[in-house]
Amino acid sequence: MLIGKYKYSVDSKNRICIPHKFRTNLGSHCVFSKDLTLNCLNLYSVEQFEKYCSKIEDLPLIEMEDMRIVIYSNSAESDIDSQGRIVLNPQLFEDIGMTEQREVMIVGVFTHVQIWNVDAWDTFNSDLNSGRGTIKNELRKKGF
Repeated sequence: MLIGKYKYSVDSKNRICIPHKFRTNLGSHCVFSKDLTLNCLNLYSVEQFEKYCSKIEDLPLIEMEDMRIVIYSNSAESDIDSQGRIVLNPQLFEDIGMTEQREVMIVGVFTHVQIWNVDAWDTFNSDLNSGRGTIKNELRKKGF
């Protein structure tokens, strides 16, 4: 289970340290994928990425061809080194607005990890908090 949030700095070689708690679930080989709706990167264990992709692959090709192109072209494999660091893919890193910003928020979202530009994370949280009543109502409708 991947939960919690951690703020880390990106070093000069575009590496970040993955929290030990997350490394246990991710394994030593992972997959980055740009999130389709949020301004962040998703980091999956290979097993979780395969589960995610199998849902896409099960759909009729004619319906999902563009989706497949977007997902797979915006994904990259990476290893977690012996120090617990991972090298961020430069293009994907830039795609989430990480050009000058050197801090990231690493967030566990149960099945995978999200890596956010700190400014984007702060904006997301602010927007989330301003819409708190809406979220609360939706959760109540679902029995929470």
